[in-house]
Amino acid sequence: MAENYVKTIETLRLLSSSYEDQVRCFPDFADVPDEVISSFETVFLLIPSLIEEERFSFKSIASILRIYNKMQWSLRNLDLDDFSSTEWNELREISKNTLRLLDEVIQKPDMKYI
Repeated sequence: MAENYVKTIETLRLLSSSYEDQVRCFPDFADVPDEVISSFETVFLLIPSLIEEERFSFKSIASILRIYNKMQWSLRNLDLDDFSSTEWNELREISKNTLRLLDEVIQKPDMKYI
């Protein structure tokens, strides 16, 4: 299950990246907002098994849930064409905080895990 943890961390790194950096992570034909969102939704499904393995503190679990809740709210209430809006940038900050809680370095994501 170590690979699932790595996928989660790399996805959090992608999510915490600026919109401009996210665009650079994908080929020109990619729908960047959709790719970023689906990457997080995919790893979110792995979270229960990682919790069972005690990979996360309670604070980091709460922070991951905040990311999920903020993303769902944003998807229902904002236009994805403005993926660089204040709301999406707040989500990026929550993701950075989550990485800090996990004692992970905030850096460019390794896309081979996404």
